[in-house]
Amino acid sequence: MDIQWYPGHMAKAKREILQHLQQVDMVVELADARAPASTRNPDLQAINRKPVLIALTKDDLADPEVTQRWLAFWRAQDVSVVVLDLQHNRGVSTLLQAIQTLAPQKRRLPRALVVGIPNVGKSTLINRFAGRSSAKTGAKPGVTRGRQWIKAKNVQLLDTPGVLWPKFADQDAAQRLAVLAAIRDDIFDWEETALWLLNHLERWYPDVLPQRYETTSHGGNWLDEIGKRRGCLRSGGLVDTELAAKALLQDFRTGKLGRISLESPAT
Repeated sequence: MDIQWYPGHMAKAKREILQHLQQVDMVVELADARAPASTRNPDLQAINRKPVLIALTKDDLADPEVTQRWLAFWRAQDVSVVVLDLQHNRGVSTLLQAIQTLAPQKRRLPRALVVGIPNVGKSTLINRFAGRSSAKTGAKPGVTRGRQWIKAKNVQLLDTPGVLWPKFADQDAAQRLAVLAAIRDDIFDWEETALWLLNHLERWYPDVLPQRYETTSHGGNWLDEIGKRRGCLRSGGLVDTELAAKALLQDFRTGKLGRISLESPAT
């Protein structure tokens, strides 16, 4: 089943983002460090009319070796990029310095437009800058719906809603977005997405599943084994594979599987 999700408010938000460009000096584009390419919106290429700074969020959940490869990849192309761990307030001062360096010098505070897909951490970043809960945050996509100007230390930030693009031509990228909770959970098939993640883990992180679920005997069916280990059972003792899929994805999203990246510059 193909994954597609583009609610009406995102089309409106995209139009507003393009309109706001004339009010700002630069753009801070957030991407998830676990899938930096898949979490960048190709429809926002017009932001290149302004200086762009890429900020990789959720660094505490990503494979550090793979993140370093991404940094090298972009810096080799003269792309400005910083890494953020917003849960532990790491990298925020580095981002502030980068904004002040990259923004054109004017007789006022730099103005930066903060853009990104849903659930990538825009509102959390705004709150870290402002030192208070100025923007709503949440674990579900679509929490921020309208623009919000925030005056922070030495910078003004314009928060915007998370915006995806109308059609996911690359379904591997769509699966990454589903795994990362950038797409609403009722849009995709839990088991199909869990199987995608299982294949990725077995190829690139083969020790993770045996360590987390304390078994190497899964009979070729990790969802069954995870269901048994996590008590995802129906009447009669049968495994509820959908519940098992949800348990696996929740373990990934909360970092219980360890620091894992879903793509690298070499793939």
